[in-house]
Amino acid sequence: MGALAATWLAASGCSLPPVDLVEQRPLALRTTIRAADGTKLARLFKQNRALVPLEKVPVSMRSAVLAAEDARFFAHPGYDLRSIARAALVNLQEGEVVQGGSTITQQYVKNTFFRHPARDLERKARELRLAIEVERSLSKEQILERYLNTVYFGAGAYGIKSASETFFAHGVAGLTLSESALLASLVKSPTFYDPYDHPQQALRRRNYILGRMAELGSAGSSAVRRARRSELGIVRDPPLIATRQPYFVEAVKRELLGEPALGSSEAERAKEIWQGGLQVDTTLDPELQAAAERAAGSILNQPGDPEAALVAIRPQTGEIVAMVGGRDWSSSQVNLALGTEGGGSGRQPGSAFKPIVAATALESGISLDARYESSPATFTLPGGEPWAVRNSEGADYGLLPLDEAMVRSVNGVYARLTLQLGASQIVNQAHLMGVQATLPPYPSIALGGSEVSVLDMATAYATLANGGTAVEPTTIRKVRLAGGESFEPEREVVPGTMSAGNAYLLTKVLEQVIERGTGVAADIGRPAAGKTGTTNDYTDAWFVGYTPDLVAAVWVGHPEGTIPMTSVHGIPVSGGTFPAQIWRAFMRTALRGRPVQGFEIPKGELVTVAIDPNTDLLAAPWCPGETRKMLRQLVPTEYCPAPPPPEPEPLVTPDPSPSPGAGSSAGAGKDRGPGDDHPKPESSPKPESSPKPEPSPESSPKPKPEPSPKPSPGKD
Repeated sequence: MGALAATWLAASGCSLPPVDLVEQRPLALRTTIRAADGTKLARLFKQNRALVPLEKVPVSMRSAVLAAEDARFFAHPGYDLRSIARAALVNLQEGEVVQGGSTITQQYVKNTFFRHPARDLERKARELRLAIEVERSLSKEQILERYLNTVYFGAGAYGIKSASETFFAHGVAGLTLSESALLASLVKSPTFYDPYDHPQQALRRRNYILGRMAELGSAGSSAVRRARRSELGIVRDPPLIATRQPYFVEAVKRELLGEPALGSSEAERAKEIWQGGLQVDTTLDPELQAAAERAAGSILNQPGDPEAALVAIRPQTGEIVAMVGGRDWSSSQVNLALGTEGGGSGRQPGSAFKPIVAATALESGISLDARYESSPATFTLPGGEPWAVRNSEGADYGLLPLDEAMVRSVNGVYARLTLQLGASQIVNQAHLMGVQATLPPYPSIALGGSEVSVLDMATAYATLANGGTAVEPTTIRKVRLAGGESFEPEREVVPGTMSAGNAYLLTKVLEQVIERGTGVAADIGRPAAGKTGTTNDYTDAWFVGYTPDLVAAVWVGHPEGTIPMTSVHGIPVSGGTFPAQIWRAFMRTALRGRPVQGFEIPKGELVTVAIDPNTDLLAAPWCPGETRKMLRQLVPTEYCPAPPPPEPEPLVTPDPSPSPGAGSSAGAGKDRGPGDDHPKPESSPKPESSPKPEPSPESSPKPKPEPSPKPSPGKD
């Protein structure tokens, strides 16, 4: 037998991994993704493995594996000549390798250092030689620990920790004698002894291992008898390994793939995600996620109903706290909340895009009380193409200020505003506010003609809720590496995306949308701002809104994108119907128990001025005013009008027969001319210089040429 072993060793004169790799070779570890409260959302792995130290493995489990695989483990030097001789005799009789005499050390070597299975003599010699090197470098306890963390138990479970969780839904420390024997029985052939597919074979193998433990004295005979009488005790179905919240987890994976801290290339980052043993703590709030799913499912609850997508964000941090990407991930694996990034396409936002247009106007110096013609019209663009714009129901409101046109969602006003601003300027503002989608600079962008994602719209409105500061959205709070180091992903924060005062002014207008405009169905009984959106053909309907600390965007439509929603539950679907209702249901639950909070005037934007209460213009010496605190943007630029000079009193002709003493009286007035008892009116003081009022939109310069429009959306 010794000669046979020597022959095998001599035959192994080929390159082997250096001894130091025994210490350094990393194992593929699973990555765990957790919700904000620590709830496990998903496990990502190439091999479902998590490491556990040997001292946390019950003695019964260690003894069961030794009884099943290598009873002489603590006595041999890495190879067992008795086992080798027995296997060699069988293999010579068969003319090929059909039986192995591998020790636990050799199995560890095979699992760790060789990528592909092989049963030729040269390969067995290599395993034997390296096993001896491992025994010289590591203690028996270290080898057993590594073996238990690398061996495959079936059902996708690598290592004893994953196996315990997979088959019994609990940790290693809780393994019983019966459970230990069953897991040990799987090592020989995880498929043949699979307790789900072959329970009787698994039962016989388990009982055999229990008998071996009794023979070896590693388990008492009475304990073995009780264990043999017990059921297999496996959980009825293997636990769901993939995910609890697939739409959100997909967003997490996409963000991890773009995280530079995990590698310089996408391939390096992917390897770290699937094999690096990361612990990813995310921003998902399970209670808010459940509220979002209930809101969508309770309102769109009939067969054939369109689907809903929802994204909720904390505007101050950019944390995504809830995400609904559709009704059933398994049927399509498309995340409707992420648009093209989620495997689908973007959606036209309709009039939900108007606040971005209004933000562009404010940042360009145009006041929200600037008036524009509202009538439906067909505009001829520089290239000669016609652009037909109509309002809901074909209405014509005459001249309307921008704020009122927002509340009523009047397309004619915002089409004319866009021609004045230039579509390219609106595209730039949208990107500054966090929209990631590609936006062609067509005039139809004013009415939501470009495709965006639900996340895009939530991010843009979050900029308004955050006082004009854009914060990059994120699904991740912290990532802990397998070595114990951790990092928080860097997020871009863009202060001054728009002025805080302008963000506040626009928010106050969007409050009116909910209070008396197209979004009344979204009223939640506390201060909130938002906007509806509907495309002309009813294929997309939106409501996007916010309170000071929570933003939610809701889209309703069919994934195919071509099915008009002209009759759902008997009504056409506009932004003010199901999307507003879903938003309301979600927000009422999400904010329950939280103090009511209004939108505060931003610090540094208030100024103290004297205002004439009769005209609401700046006070002047001729019209003393009252002191008021006002937003800078709302301070009037004109003074109250100066009063007209008083009419002079009529001249009084002296009596030709002066009374006694008249001479002295006349003499006293000798140097005064007629009417001199009435002082001349003082000239009106010149008002201080002030900014010139903005030019009327009608007299604005001719717009720059714009590219031809796409078909005009924007039902509301």
